[in-house]
Amino acid sequence: MLARLPGWVIDDVASVREEVAEWADLSPAERWRLAVACTRDAMWAARVSGRRERILAHVDPLPASTVDALARLRRQAGWGDGHR
Repeated sequence: MLARLPGWVIDDVASVREEVAEWADLSPAERWRLAVACTRDAMWAARVSGRRERILAHVDPLPASTVDALARLRRQAGWGDGHR
């Protein structure tokens, strides 16, 4: 194990800020244009892959922790106990 980290290592917050620096000052409209461009690229890739329908039909299963949290929130809100 290293006694000291190399000088190029930076903390997580600084690392993330460095990664997003070029987008941090964009307006909402500029960010929206980038989001649209990304979705168009993704749809193009799905279409040319020949598996568009399979790709679009895929749904990632929720992790058990999320299912448990949703059940807890529904109970707390009174959903599923006949009140709604």
